[in-house]
Amino acid sequence: MKKNILITALSLAVLCSCNKTTTPKTETPQTALENIPQPFISSIEYSNLVDKASQEEVKKALSAAGIKEENIQTFLDNVSTFNQTVGEVGMVKEGFATSQNLTPEYDKVKIQEKWEEKNPVFVGYNCRITSFDMLRDFVHIENPILENAKNLFVDEDALENNPKKVFSSKERDLFMAFFSQIPTVESKDISKHIDMVQKDWQKKGISFIHNNDKTKASLISVFFHSFFSKEDNHLFIGHIGVLVPSENGKLIFIEKLSFQEPYQALKFSNRTELNDYLMNRYDVEWNQPTAAPFIFENNQLIEGYRPNPNKKQTDNMQ
Repeated sequence: MKKNILITALSLAVLCSCNKTTTPKTETPQTALENIPQPFISSIEYSNLVDKASQEEVKKALSAAGIKEENIQTFLDNVSTFNQTVGEVGMVKEGFATSQNLTPEYDKVKIQEKWEEKNPVFVGYNCRITSFDMLRDFVHIENPILENAKNLFVDEDALENNPKKVFSSKERDLFMAFFSQIPTVESKDISKHIDMVQKDWQKKGISFIHNNDKTKASLISVFFHSFFSKEDNHLFIGHIGVLVPSENGKLIFIEKLSFQEPYQALKFSNRTELNDYLMNRYDVEWNQPTAAPFIFENNQLIEGYRPNPNKKQTDNMQ
């Protein structure tokens, strides 16, 4: 019935508009170009930081973005250790490469085997440990409440069995509070979930020292919605990386894909391209009761956010 009413209303609106005399708006070529949506990203420029030149380029950008030199050096040491340990697994050998494949493939089985040969107990570093280690000084947490951190059991194992001490006891509490699951509502409307994240962070007193300063480094967090029941319905940061500006006006995004995957540094022209890269990788589920992933830059939705148009099927928002 509602559908019939809507169709009738739309038909009347069309008929009424046909009887009106209107003066068509003229668009300048520049205005017309500005109204054209940016095409979804079709290639990436990326590096695995295997060679000295790419490491130096990224190091310079990280330093210019306000990250402490000791944090940068720790990051680069971890990169070198990983790359030397796993060897030839499909990484870019030198500099930055351009790929039409937005999700480069690596030999994860070989990576795990090579890593475990030298590190039988320590699983290595993932995106959360890597990013928080670099930008721990950029995040302030006034009230580090820890309510539900069952999603971080592998992270805890990695920190516990690391031969190097990554965080102090206080920093580890901050890490756990920042990345712990957030209870949410049963909806596919991401605006409702964004509100839940922001309320949780307000309760914890989470703030970002250089928020909205685009000359500084920022945290790029990909939130996922996990729904098993009304009692087990949460949001969590499933992936995170560090974004910094570079000299040529581009952006560099640094990430550790997973425990069994390499480090990547990617160059983008704007935040929409970064969004597209991340959503292409993570916004892939359809016909599920969960909301699509959404991306924060520090404490708000990233500029240029949009869903992945290449999903097999798009769910209707609820």
